[in-house]
Amino acid sequence: MAAIMATSVPLSHASATPVATASGLLAMLKETDPILRSYALTNLLKVVDTLWHEVAESLPDLEEIAEDLDLDLPTRQTAAAVASRVFFHLEEPVQALRLALEGGEENFDVVNDRKSAYVECLVAAAIEAYIKKKRALADGVVGDGDEEKKKMDDDDDEEEEGLDAEKLQKVVHLMFERCYADSEYGHALGVAFEARETDKVREILDQCASSHADNATLVQETLRYALDASMTLVTSKSFRSDALGIVAGHLQKMFDAPTGTAAHRSAAVLLCRCHQLLAQAKPVSDIVSSLLDGSEDDALLGLQLCFDLVDSGDQNYVNAVADKLPKKVASSSLGGVESVPTSSENGVDQNTTASSRTDEVWVRFDNALRVLTGGFTSELALSFLYKNSDSDRLIMENLKKSLEERGSGRNSVLHNNAVASHSYLNAGTTNDSFLRDHLDWMKKASNWAKFSATASMGVIHAGHTTEAMTLLEPYLPPSSDSEGGEAPAVTSAGGYAEGGSLFALGLIHGSRAGSSTATRLEASNFIRNHLRNSHANEVISHGAALGVGLTAFGSGDLEIVNELKELLYTDSAVAGEAAGMALGMVLVGSGAGNTKSSVPPGDAEELLEIMAELKNYARETQHEKIIRGIAMGIALVNYGQEENADAVIEEMRADRDPILRYGAQYALALAYCGTGSNKAIRILLHTAVSDVSDDVRMAAVISLAFVLYKTPERVPQLVKLLLESFNPHVRYASCMAVGIAMAGTGDPESVSLLEPMLTDMTDFVRQGALLGTAMIYMQQPDLCNSKKIKSFRERLSSIIGDKHQSTLTKMGAIMSTGIIDAGGRNCSIALGSRNGFTKMTSAVGLVLWLQHWHWFPMMHMLSLALTPTYAIGLNKDFKYPKNFEIQCNSKPSAFAYPKRLEEKKEEKKKRVETVTLSTTAKNKARLARKRAKEEKEGGVAAMDVEKVEDIEKSKEDDEGGDSMEVDGAEGSDNAVPAKSEEKKKKKREPEPILFRIQNPSRVTNAQSDVCAFDLDQRYRPIRPEAKPFGVIMLTDSTPGEEEDLGAVKAPSLDAEDEAEAPEPFEWTPPGHPDADASSTPAGDKSEKPNEADGSNDAEAPNETSS
Repeated sequence: MAAIMATSVPLSHASATPVATASGLLAMLKETDPILRSYALTNLLKVVDTLWHEVAESLPDLEEIAEDLDLDLPTRQTAAAVASRVFFHLEEPVQALRLALEGGEENFDVVNDRKSAYVECLVAAAIEAYIKKKRALADGVVGDGDEEKKKMDDDDDEEEEGLDAEKLQKVVHLMFERCYADSEYGHALGVAFEARETDKVREILDQCASSHADNATLVQETLRYALDASMTLVTSKSFRSDALGIVAGHLQKMFDAPTGTAAHRSAAVLLCRCHQLLAQAKPVSDIVSSLLDGSEDDALLGLQLCFDLVDSGDQNYVNAVADKLPKKVASSSLGGVESVPTSSENGVDQNTTASSRTDEVWVRFDNALRVLTGGFTSELALSFLYKNSDSDRLIMENLKKSLEERGSGRNSVLHNNAVASHSYLNAGTTNDSFLRDHLDWMKKASNWAKFSATASMGVIHAGHTTEAMTLLEPYLPPSSDSEGGEAPAVTSAGGYAEGGSLFALGLIHGSRAGSSTATRLEASNFIRNHLRNSHANEVISHGAALGVGLTAFGSGDLEIVNELKELLYTDSAVAGEAAGMALGMVLVGSGAGNTKSSVPPGDAEELLEIMAELKNYARETQHEKIIRGIAMGIALVNYGQEENADAVIEEMRADRDPILRYGAQYALALAYCGTGSNKAIRILLHTAVSDVSDDVRMAAVISLAFVLYKTPERVPQLVKLLLESFNPHVRYASCMAVGIAMAGTGDPESVSLLEPMLTDMTDFVRQGALLGTAMIYMQQPDLCNSKKIKSFRERLSSIIGDKHQSTLTKMGAIMSTGIIDAGGRNCSIALGSRNGFTKMTSAVGLVLWLQHWHWFPMMHMLSLALTPTYAIGLNKDFKYPKNFEIQCNSKPSAFAYPKRLEEKKEEKKKRVETVTLSTTAKNKARLARKRAKEEKEGGVAAMDVEKVEDIEKSKEDDEGGDSMEVDGAEGSDNAVPAKSEEKKKKKREPEPILFRIQNPSRVTNAQSDVCAFDLDQRYRPIRPEAKPFGVIMLTDSTPGEEEDLGAVKAPSLDAEDEAEAPEPFEWTPPGHPDADASSTPAGDKSEKPNEADGSNDAEAPNETSS
């Protein structure tokens, strides 16, 4: 007892004197007296943070005391608090949290003790455990795809099972209250989104709106965060839809506030994004209509939203929005107008609104429809690519020369690739002059190469819908003479140019999402007519099927689906493959055949049957090409479906046929495209290292790039080890994945990652490395990556000309030559739009382009993925002010076009200066003396000698001009110092650190991050907070002043640069009596009467020759 009292003396002054050891206090824990135990525990709690290593040995005793129900509650809570602190220092937060929850609020104060590391750590552990429990409840039974994760999380789950759910929830709710008090609504929303608690999301947003009713900016920023978080953090589609519905409700209240305010316009932008994510067309059309009916600035914002809708690449959704906009139609009364009746808009009767609309307002609606369905966006891109093309013709000249020099011109594979590379270089620019100038070279293509060469015209003229039929008329198959009549009978032989032209027609109309709906429908009907009548010829059927798929992209038309199904059942391998892919393009993103889908209820059952038939047919047919076509078609149908597609994907993954498993990887890529889903990544990585088929493993690795394209820096980290795989298919796929994810970034680390693959022992791995590096280097200047891009370009040309390289490696180099400078150096591969949406056309185009591994004509599908990168400011009349400029806060060289190639000039051989012999010198001296003597005599002979010498000198000039420079040493000595002085004067000026971009101009994705709007100029963007990229609607601060405007005009097939025809005139032959009168004007006759004949004689031959 004395010992105990001895130890208790210093403990009473613990705050003043630090305790060196806790052994005495720990000994007191074994006492039976509850007062002593309580005393020891209270003092241990004070010193546990410094003496926890000693207390750790008594953890069993502490836990025993905490669980002893015979003891009073404060003692048990203190023992739990001490044990919790020890576990915290032992870095076991879950155990520490379990005991802290038992320790009571006095020992674990979440609200007031927020700066403590102990509290912050346990709060983080509490939130993590809370999220896991809530997710487990939301998910219910763990799916098959989560088995790997379930095994990994078993240990954690066992630990978390001991946590009191009620107390855990109380801690988290206290954290929510703390966030409300600090106005940190973003933190609270993050937890609610992770836990998938819809009620909590509603509570947080309601709390924000009610507490800050007078601060619209804070409320809007919170709603913006909620919208962005739902796009990036939330992996469950069903929960995302619920959360977005709540966000949309709050945004609608802000939008219904008084118009004309900044908050009203910002709410309109966010609300449109919200409804677009929910795939709701009617609310978006109501918002656009409301803005178009408003002030001029509101109308400009409405048109800006229309451009943003088209930029997302979902033409079917855009058409739905356009259909619900009010239309102006002629009235039967005296020249009046009326609108097509639609449902009420924000509580206002449409008929009342329509009657009050003026002609000026109806022009706004016409412009909106022109953007959405009239093809203006496509026309804008086409005009820009045509006028601003920086395509270097010498690249193709050198490529053609290299292939012919090495005898590779006879290789049809390389010739076919060269034609495809030319189409990449000039994609969308309408510049096909190289092909027209080298028709003999083009004619080398035969059979399927001829099909592919003809189809390449569609890539070059992508978006040129107005002239499509005129361009392809020489190649198109014959049609019926009378309307509605049947086309002439098709033979089974040939048809390569005809099939290629139908494919080209589809590429022209389908490569740009904003192409005209009317012309696209017209082209679709034209191709469908040939599709129905060409079953006898598999080549024409193949081209027609792909053309129909492109022109009816995303339409979901059942008639077209049935026509393609008929072609599929002809059991033709080539035509069947195209039919399967075309079915996927027509039904892209619909989720047909799934439990949940976006298919109209009336068509759901029929499409369910069709999808079931396709799966059965894939298992019955013997043609691998048909199986691949159906597998890729199913993958396209499940675009963006996320967990709704899990059942179909799991069924395909479990199939014995490797081709169906191959399709399952791309189905997973498209279903979870851009979501960053951990579940999808886990499945793909597992397949990449475990499947027995090389093709399946290859598809799995490439698919990683699609799932993670919004966080591209993760892809190189993921595939770093796969690049060292023993399997060449995995190495090839890793190169392609890095290239797709990092396209257009010029990232040095990614390039260095692929550099060793350029010298890989397998030829197709080298091909993949070349393609991947070319995609990374797209739109990069010559200074990129310490000028390594220049050496890469030289490497490409050397590989093409090297006779020792294999065909597959050369194929990669040729395609890379076109990809690196695609679209006249004004296009890049972009899977996302500027508003954060995944571009449907780009994702589908890339997946189909990757099928060129199996079928070369699919190379042209890259046209769908190539996105023009430009900034163009437009006024309300869709004309671009030339005075509008954007400031780029970077050096001009950082985003300059690469330097064009220079044609090598043949060096002329210089004449060596001849040595003058002594006899020659004596002879010259004798002639000089003789000439001097004759000059004295003043005879004519001196003049003759000078003339002879002049003639001799002129001969020397003609034979070798360089030798004259040596002879004229005095002149050259005088000239050299003058040039050197000029060089000294022209000092190299330092490069400016910023510059201004004209309207319109190329602006790359990376460049847009360093660009800013100058709000002090006359023309200002309607959305100054947005990135200066794409189409920008401009307001005019001084509308009364004169404007310098340019018009958007699509290129015409008629030559624009030809000289005008001369005015009519009469020509009289020389010697004719009327020659003087006809050749000399009346005014000249009086002044120069004697010059008429001479002038006639001189000019007559020129006129005859012209």
